[in-house]
Amino acid sequence: MKQYFRLSLEKQLPIDIIYHSKGGEFSHRKIIVKKISNNNVLAYCYLRNQVRSFSIEQILSAGWCKKTNVS
Repeated sequence: MKQYFRLSLEKQLPIDIIYHSKGGEFSHRKIIVKKISNNNVLAYCYLRNQVRSFSIEQILSAGWCKKTNVS
C-alpha cells in the first residue's frame, strides 16, 4: 500500500482508498497524497474537496483510480 502513497506523492496522481473511520464507518475516497509521515497520510480528498489527514492504520486498501494511466 505504501508504494501507492509514495507514487501519488511523487507524481501527484490520484489513488482510491477504502478508509475505516474511528467511528466505525467505511468510506471510499479518491485522494492525492501531499505528505507521508509514520502514522498519517496528508492528502487532498476529492469527497470533501479539502486536504485531510488519514491514519495509515485505518486505510484498508489503496490502488490506482480506474481512469488513471500510470507508466
